[in-house]
Amino acid sequence: YIKRITLKLQIGNKTMYANDNPQIIDVPPQIIEGRTYLPIKYIVEPLGGEISWDGIEKKVTITLKYTTIELWIGKNIARVNGIDKQIDPNNPKVVPMIIQGRTMLPIRFVAENLGCDVQWDGATKTITIVYLNKF
Repeated sequence: YIKRITLKLQIGNKTMYANDNPQIIDVPPQIIEGRTYLPIKYIVEPLGGEISWDGIEKKVTITLKYTTIELWIGKNIARVNGIDKQIDPNNPKVVPMIIQGRTMLPIRFVAENLGCDVQWDGATKTITIVYLNKF
């Protein structure tokens, strides 16, 4: 059995869609350093994942099924299942950051490492994330 979860977000728009169901998010996706950032809970929670924050290490830990991703504020290296990975090999300035009290993470890195397909429509500035949850 496979459950398909589709998330749609648009730059600057506070309405996102989870399987065509609209929901209001408090911080819209935004482009920083040429990459799309968002408080990652809006991606992880609809997929069934969990997020924790370590204020001392300034570390976000994301868990979904058998995948654990650790990201640190200001660092361009993340850890996926214990293995260090550069967040964006083409741009070392792409790092997790705190903006107006919210932890903003690069969407593509997190979603792809959780096993999602990420599509970008430059004309409408829309991000579509598809996750196939296998039971």
